[in-house]
Amino acid sequence: MSGIETRDDAGYVPFGGGLLLQSADFFTPVVDDPYRFGQIAAANAFSDVYAMGGEPLTALNLVAFPSSLDLGVLREILAGGQSKIDESGAKLCGGHSVQDEEPKYGLSVTGFVETENVVRNAGARPGDALVLTKPLGFGILTTALKRDLVSEGEIEDAVESAATLNRAARDAMRAVGVSAATDVTGYGFLGHLLEMLAAGGVGAVVRRGDVPVWERAVPLAADGVYPGGLKTNREYLAGRVTLDGVDEETMLPLFDPQTSGGLLVAAPEDRARDLVRMLREDGVSAAVVGEVVGGAGVRVTG
Repeated sequence: MSGIETRDDAGYVPFGGGLLLQSADFFTPVVDDPYRFGQIAAANAFSDVYAMGGEPLTALNLVAFPSSLDLGVLREILAGGQSKIDESGAKLCGGHSVQDEEPKYGLSVTGFVETENVVRNAGARPGDALVLTKPLGFGILTTALKRDLVSEGEIEDAVESAATLNRAARDAMRAVGVSAATDVTGYGFLGHLLEMLAAGGVGAVVRRGDVPVWERAVPLAADGVYPGGLKTNREYLAGRVTLDGVDEETMLPLFDPQTSGGLLVAAPEDRARDLVRMLREDGVSAAVVGEVVGGAGVRVTG
């Protein structure tokens, strides 16, 4: 029943007084520790369901693994994923594995959301505040990790954040009531924001100084340490993002593809304040980073 017109985070069909949600995601390792990789991949896969206000019900492991690697590595990846499946309350119902030259792991997730709790990426209205959970720049940091420019210990806070479920953000959205939401992943903050805006036929102003970014992400990116997806996102969005007193280097994390990023939420100003307060009380990073306006595209101010 779901189409691709607004690029909702999960596919859905009407079912039992709500929507049955379906999504899948898997990727190559982003950190060295196989257990943490499993956690991050699983948290990322659940994010699409949480972004739509849903509850994960079941999961299937999606595995690619080289025969040349010790199976102990695979056990650790699966154990990390299982820890997040258990935390989500979903049930693992098996999965599928294939041999491949590079490890890959993720989940296919089925979830459910009641009609009154559905959150879609369409619905943002002029005057809504924009709230972002989880800082940006994880793709930059993991690129630096792969190039041995940082250690996993040095970016531990970012790794821990990526391994954190977006369940608390889902709970807060449902409690306050929001206009629209999406999760921030491969298209970066600006890419997913523009999808949300296009779905609602609106524009936005983003205050760069209010956007949380991981420490070291800006200087690393300025030195050319960033994933290829950042460059692709930047080129793809050219012409739809205008800068007002913001330099290009400072902007780079906003194009950065995120792995298991946070949620981007549009809500009336008073509800956005309540959302941020609830999340911070729960120990979750959250900030109001801009507002929805009439028109189209994004203007980024200092």
